[in-house]
Amino acid sequence: MIQISNLTKRYRDAVALSQLSLKIGRGIIFGLLGPNGAGKTTLISILNGLTRFQEGDVKIFNLSLRQNIRQIRKRCAFIPQSLAFYDNLTVIENLRFFAGIQPITGQTLQDNLKRAISVNRLQPLTNRKSSTLSGGEKRRLNIAIGLLTNPDILYFDEPTIGIDPESRNDILNTIRSFKNDDKTVIYTSHYMEEIEKICDEVAIINHGKIVHQGKLQDMLQQEGNNSAIIELHKSNYTQLNRISKAIAGLQVLNAETLLLSPQDSRVMAELLAILEREHISVRQIRYQSLSLESLFINLTGREKSDV
Repeated sequence: MIQISNLTKRYRDAVALSQLSLKIGRGIIFGLLGPNGAGKTTLISILNGLTRFQEGDVKIFNLSLRQNIRQIRKRCAFIPQSLAFYDNLTVIENLRFFAGIQPITGQTLQDNLKRAISVNRLQPLTNRKSSTLSGGEKRRLNIAIGLLTNPDILYFDEPTIGIDPESRNDILNTIRSFKNDDKTVIYTSHYMEEIEKICDEVAIINHGKIVHQGKLQDMLQQEGNNSAIIELHKSNYTQLNRISKAIAGLQVLNAETLLLSPQDSRVMAELLAILEREHISVRQIRYQSLSLESLFINLTGREKSDV
């Protein structure tokens, strides 16, 4: 579906992407992760034909991106982080407006419009002013606009920012359902748990290069063998860093999570004794299970807040 070979993008003297190669198959949800400035936005911009590149090759639908950008764009949709509709129009007015400027007409346009409304459960909201919608409802409208061409590939950039957990879960379930229609989803998010929940495969970018990619479960199982995740009630980060220097193989992932690798019963007992002495309460311990967040930090050396 998408094949990227030795892609290089420079901004004057700065290299945003360096010899990056990546394959994304059909009908999967593919997570794209990386710290701020790693090259995620540049890559998504290139795939959508919004940014040119200097070296390498990109093929989508087995078509060269350089020579077939218009044909490729007709089969793709980009759902941005920002809300891309008019507040002063109703939901149905927005959808009809954006449907009307698409290169589709007649019954196909009407069918796509109905489907976009149905998939995002907008039927009760069609006559509401867009400005009066909740955060989650606005995000659903944003997605509906992206579905108006019935695209084969959908690019999502932080689609759940600023909404409540229930609305976030609702949107994730909607995105996950696109696999049933054999659509390919490229998904970027600051929320690691979202990637873990819906993505089949993941690529982690750092300094413009792919540092790890593959099926998500395989990545976590391979990297997480003989590891222990210690989840804490929120603690002092400086205090935890001090403790980590006394325990071999202990990493502080954040103020609520420690990673002990390799896991050893003697070392674990020593750690638990120190935590008790420091009045740090343990919420739970998970064995042989590595979170995507900890894998990300291991590979990039960045905190989650830097994503």
